[in-house]
Amino acid sequence: RIHGMVNNLCKLYGSEIDNGKAGTGAEDKDAKKLYMFPTLEELSGATEETLRAHGFGYRAKFITGTVQKLNSKPGGGAAWLRSLRDVPYKEASAALTELPGVGPKVAACVCLFSLDKFEAIPVDTHVWRLVCTHYRPDLQEKKSVTPRLMDIAERALIDVFGSHAGWAHNVLFLAELAQLKKRLPEKLQTPTKKKRKKAEEGAEPKRKSPKKDVKRVLE
Repeated sequence: RIHGMVNNLCKLYGSEIDNGKAGTGAEDKDAKKLYMFPTLEELSGATEETLRAHGFGYRAKFITGTVQKLNSKPGGGAAWLRSLRDVPYKEASAALTELPGVGPKVAACVCLFSLDKFEAIPVDTHVWRLVCTHYRPDLQEKKSVTPRLMDIAERALIDVFGSHAGWAHNVLFLAELAQLKKRLPEKLQTPTKKKRKKAEEGAEPKRKSPKKDVKRVLE
C-alpha cells in the first residue's frame, strides 16, 4: 500500500523521467512511464482533496501540512532538512516529530535512510518481536509499545551491534517479512508464540541468537 502511494505521489507531482523508449511505435505507447519523487516545490501544489481522491486517505492532510510547515522554515524546507545531518540523531528525530503526522518510527526511518544516522532504529511490531525474542525477553509481557519502550528496544540493538545498529536492524527486519522469512533456515527464523511456548516447556532446545549471523552478513 505504501509503495503504491509513493508511486501515485510521483505520478501526480514528480517530473517524468526519460526511460529511453520514446518513439512512435505501438510498443512505445505501452512503455511504463517513470517519475522522479517530487521536490518540495513541486509538492507545494498538492491539495488534500486531490490526494484523498488518489487513495491517500488520512495521510493527505499530513502531506499538505508537512509541506506547509517545511516551506515556513527560515532558508527553506530543503535546507532545513539537510541541516539535520549535522546534529545528533535524537535531536534530528525530535525536530522531525514536530512535523504533522511524523512519529518516532517515521522519524527514525528518515534519520537512518536519509540523514546518515546509522544508529537509528525504526521500531515496529516486527522489530519489537525480534528484540523481545532474542535480546530482551523480559519485555515480552508488555501489552503495548510506547515511545519509552521503543527507546529501550533501540538501545538493546545498539548495545549488540554498535554504531551501525540501524543497518543491522534492517537485515533483521527483512528476515521477519513473511515472503523472505520462509527462505531462511528454520534455526534463523524468529519462532512463533507456539514454538516459543514449547521451547520454554523444554520440548525444543533454546534457540540461538542470530546476531553472529547478522554480523557476518554485514561484514
